[in-house]
Amino acid sequence: MPSTSGRPELAQAERQFVRSVLAGLLLLGVVAVAGPLLSYRSDVAGARAEFQTRMTREARVYAEALGLHLKLLQTELLRVSEGVGPDVKRELPTEDLQDLTTPHAGLFHAGVMVLDAQGKLRWSDPPLAEDPSQGSFATRPWFQQVLARQTPVVDAIAPGASAFVVAVPVVRAGVTTAVFAGLLDTNSALPGGRPLSSDLELLVLNASGDLFLPTAPPSWASVPRASGELREFIREGTRPPSLDAMPETFVTATPVPGTELHLLLAADETALLSGLRDRFLVQLLVLALLQVGTLVLFTVHWRRVYGLFREVESRAAQQEKMAALGSAASLIAHEVKNSLNGLKAATGLVPPEGEGGLVVRTLYGQIDRLAHLATSLLNFGKPPVVRRVDVDLSRLVRDVVEGLRSLPEADEVRVDVEVPQDAAPLSCDPLLLTTALDNLVRNAMEATVGAKDLGRVAQPQVWVRARFEADAAVVTVEDNGGGPPEGAEGRLFEPFRTSKPKGIGLGLAMTRQALEHQGGQLTFERLPDGSRFLLHLPRAPRS
Repeated sequence: MPSTSGRPELAQAERQFVRSVLAGLLLLGVVAVAGPLLSYRSDVAGARAEFQTRMTREARVYAEALGLHLKLLQTELLRVSEGVGPDVKRELPTEDLQDLTTPHAGLFHAGVMVLDAQGKLRWSDPPLAEDPSQGSFATRPWFQQVLARQTPVVDAIAPGASAFVVAVPVVRAGVTTAVFAGLLDTNSALPGGRPLSSDLELLVLNASGDLFLPTAPPSWASVPRASGELREFIREGTRPPSLDAMPETFVTATPVPGTELHLLLAADETALLSGLRDRFLVQLLVLALLQVGTLVLFTVHWRRVYGLFREVESRAAQQEKMAALGSAASLIAHEVKNSLNGLKAATGLVPPEGEGGLVVRTLYGQIDRLAHLATSLLNFGKPPVVRRVDVDLSRLVRDVVEGLRSLPEADEVRVDVEVPQDAAPLSCDPLLLTTALDNLVRNAMEATVGAKDLGRVAQPQVWVRARFEADAAVVTVEDNGGGPPEGAEGRLFEPFRTSKPKGIGLGLAMTRQALEHQGGQLTFERLPDGSRFLLHLPRAPRS
């Protein structure tokens, strides 16, 4: 690809083009990523809303079930409390106590008890003892509420206790004479006393915001800040979508009917959103692969298109340059040929023998060299017209070599010719092929003589070989002249490029042009002591 150094306008246009392409790819990438991102955000919002609705509905179901269960307990206690005598003695029927306290079958596994109006424990089944560390029953909020309201109360038996109490008043003549209470173990006696699932928690709080169900609260609910938020949550009656202390925890709450309890249902969003996140990451990965693949394919395609554009541009510039050079070369060649005609006519008046024979032969050689130069300039200045005829390749090669015997260098160079002995028919333009071979052999002879003058070779030698392959005729011209300078192979066939002090650099360019117009090609190989040019020409004309 030709360099753009020295052409600032083209280089700037290329940079602007590259920046535009990169900006377009970046915009395409942003648009491609924005779609899944917006879809992910929408999916997350929709999943959260749906999950919150489902949690709220389930919380209501659990609260209603718990309310019905507690209502049943309260009703049963009120029925049995009718048997409490006026002196608050144990006068209950044995079968009623069995229904209430029988292990694994009774309603109150932890037992039942009767307190007088002063909060003193009068009797219990099984026998219970007051815990001094918990304070007197008379100071318990639930006991005071039963006395004040004369209505059943459900609450923790003490702050932080794992058991809670269902208490009903014993009213005689409008006065609360005693409190009948049943004790429950939250782990086994209530619906929801055990975790619902690994990522879903059911909690029950009393009116003060004390958490007493389950016995072992989840880790996030044990955080002091979360505990404070739960109390505020119960006190204000609002329902936040999540806790600030635990942003990934969804919480919904509802009051338990017929009680002052609140039921909370909480879930960790990690389990909820993990599937959505995984799908989003897979989408991003697929998009990234598609983006990279698109970028690679675009880059390859763009390099090809850009290379073709540069090649076409270079060819157009080269053709423009060659057209201008051709016009100038044609003018120069006409002037040179006119002068050569006069010199040749004047030289013909002097006999080539005698004392002036050497001078005449020298003049003839230089006139021939200048005539060849003028012919090259004329042929370079106009595109060749191919006229194919059938020729004998062997005879054409011999004629070219014989025609060069008149060169001044011919006496110093040994030229070996190896061609097929039989007729070798070939369809080609004999004038173009002769010009090509003449240039190659002439260059080889001049190169070897130059190498001898520099002391590089003792005997200048050129080999010209012709052969036929399956579908092409191949003519090889080799020499022992040392070859072109290192690094010159890349520009060997450019016009007006030469390493010879007396050359103008048109021979190889015209030779390649003459062959390519006939569908052939010219290649170069460097030998240890010289050069090898291979001329390939198809035996049958290409349609």
